Amino acid sequence: MSAVAPLMLEAVENGVFPYGEWAVFRKSGVIETGATEGQGGRLFDLASLTKTFTAPAVLALCREGALSLGSGAYGLLDTENGELEKRLRGINVFSLLTHTSRLPAWYPFYADGREFFDILCGLPACEPGMVYSDIGYMLLREILCRRTGLCFEELISRFVSGPLGLGVRFRPGPAPDVVPSCRDNAVEERMCRKRGFEYAGFRPHFTDVIGEPNDGNAHYYFNDVSGHAGLFGTAMDAAGLGLFYLRCGDAAFLGGVEPQDGCSGRCLVFHTGGAFPSGCGHTGFTGTSIWLDREADIGLALLTNRLYYDHLPTADMNAFRRRVHEALLAQNPI
Repeated sequence: MSAVAPLMLEAVENGVFPYGEWAVFRKSGVIETGATEGQGGRLFDLASLTKTFTAPAVLALCREGALSLGSGAYGLLDTENGELEKRLRGINVFSLLTHTSRLPAWYPFYADGREFFDILCGLPACEPGMVYSDIGYMLLREILCRRTGLCFEELISRFVSGPLGLGVRFRPGPAPDVVPSCRDNAVEERMCRKRGFEYAGFRPHFTDVIGEPNDGNAHYYFNDVSGHAGLFGTAMDAAGLGLFYLRCGDAAFLGGVEPQDGCSGRCLVFHTGGAFPSGCGHTGFTGTSIWLDREADIGLALLTNRLYYDHLPTADMNAFRRRVHEALLAQNPI
């Protein structure tokens, strides 16, 4: 009997999310899939799970010698800008992947409207330590595109989704097989107001958002394609990435699942703790997550659209995730 299915159906009844799909996997492959309604196989707004595709693209380029974890961010941009050089001093690829670059967590670039690097130069540095930063992955997008000469969509396809045979994509557009991302951007409206920003371009309230990312910077500023958010994919796509890391023996990629010294449990792709009782994983704001435990040989891709309500989300999604992961571990002991 599935440990996941009854918990997913219970969560729908309790208003944690309106719809969800999942895929359980072991090294041998995917062993269970399901949906809270219908046949499943639909595309979700992966939100910050986009980062788990950006990071292995970075590692693939490191393996090819196009850059290294110690490469300074400014030098990889092939530009001459004294203010930018000063702002990025001390920031390298490793610190961007592990969120230890001292870049802020978030900033509404779309409400500011200036060029990305002009805004970046003026952002204050955080205190030393780990600060989970969308901005760091926006910068990684710029670095990757400049180092390869590829647009970001092609880059992710060539270095990650293509080699792994995954169907993730940017800009799927509205279609019956695309799960609505949200009803509006009420969460970010509130975040902007708290910081004194006004933005007239937000989606109307109570409007179905289908085939466009919920994330404001990804949608309004980066035209739906960014390193921190914007990808859409199925539970099988997310499980495919998890399977790669569950089976991984390539030293170039093992840092993706190994906590790095001094990085508060961060790996180069995933992280430990929080919603993950063991192993490592990553979450997305829309209600998505990938979790894998290499020692227990078990993993779960769990995709939901928790923002698809006419109210701000109130359920503790991480508590629900942890409950599911613990149930899976109990059902699949080491």
